[in-house]
Amino acid sequence: MLNLLLDEIQSYPKWMTDSFPIIRVVLLSLIALFAIAIVVIVMTMESNAEGGTNVISGQSDSFYAKNQGSSKEGRLKKAIVICGILVAVLAVAFWILWAIMPA
Repeated sequence: MLNLLLDEIQSYPKWMTDSFPIIRVVLLSLIALFAIAIVVIVMTMESNAEGGTNVISGQSDSFYAKNQGSSKEGRLKKAIVICGILVAVLAVAFWILWAIMPA
């Protein structure tokens, strides 16, 4: 009798069993995409040390680049924060979906 009740609880609607695996793959893909974006953005940022060089290009900073970099650096920092928040929110959403219906 108890097994019969548990089977009824564990049966999910067809739309859930069909769509949740696809949603999980999409969420994992977005998490990977934003994580790679964070890595790329951090590698393209200029170092804070005097006479620092860009990690990818290896170019030294000039006077013009130092003055222009403040707005560019601010945008890059905002992009890192936004990508980090998106990774965290998508990871929570993924694990909530996993808790609702494990694979």
